[in-house]
Amino acid sequence: MNIPESCIKAFPAYEDVFADDLENCKKHFLPICSINLQCVFPEQDEWLHIVSVKEIYEGCVGEDTQEYHTTYTKEDMLGFDVSNGKYTFEADWNYFLLNQQEQKEAEYAQLKAAEDKQYLRLKRELGQLSELAQAYIQNENDYNSRKQFYELTKGIYPFSSIGDTFDSVDGLIADIEKKRTDGWGFSYPEINGILDDVAFQSDETRDFMEKYDVSIEEMRKFENTNLIHRPLKENGEVFTYIGSLTGYLFQAYGAGSVHLFYDQELKKAVICFEYT
Repeated sequence: MNIPESCIKAFPAYEDVFADDLENCKKHFLPICSINLQCVFPEQDEWLHIVSVKEIYEGCVGEDTQEYHTTYTKEDMLGFDVSNGKYTFEADWNYFLLNQQEQKEAEYAQLKAAEDKQYLRLKRELGQLSELAQAYIQNENDYNSRKQFYELTKGIYPFSSIGDTFDSVDGLIADIEKKRTDGWGFSYPEINGILDDVAFQSDETRDFMEKYDVSIEEMRKFENTNLIHRPLKENGEVFTYIGSLTGYLFQAYGAGSVHLFYDQELKKAVICFEYT
């Protein structure tokens, strides 16, 4: 199935996704797709956005920064306040481990100068952050190459690049031509060649529900998934599920699925990463 082209925007600009603090948004986030809710709820002319993060590399995003967690920003879960179709990140930027690097570097210099043995601990931590910083660069470069590829071809590059990061659109074009010559099969996401599902309406999701006799009510609970957290209202209900896509098709290291949830009353959008 497809949704109207007027209801979907691939690789939207940061300025169209985020309401403020664009410097930090550009530092940490990757805007992948914007969806107008009219494709699901005809009466709701409102834009939401599926975004990923550059910090996906090893482990869960936010797993080592629990002191900065909020109700809707935890391990592999990001919460955003929504106003006029744009996002504001709800948590402290120190939720992202790399954001603490400059602070740790200053602390390391002081401890080393004082010959405090704690500087050895910080040295190890900074070594790990150095690897994470490299992953940020790889994720950003790969994302930008895929964005340029989409702008040129009007289709995404439909393969993962883990272990073989592409730093230019020329590399992607050469690689896909080689795959065509070698007889590779090409499989694109079902909905508009970008999304895997919208509101449980994709053919694949419908087939799954029919095959395993799963009701829409059961699907909406998201209990039988690999999600660490689900965005819940005060009454225990899960936020309204909007849609999902395959994260690793848009960056060097990505989630298997990136889910978008929304609560209209709270004006809160939540992104959840799932790995299989």
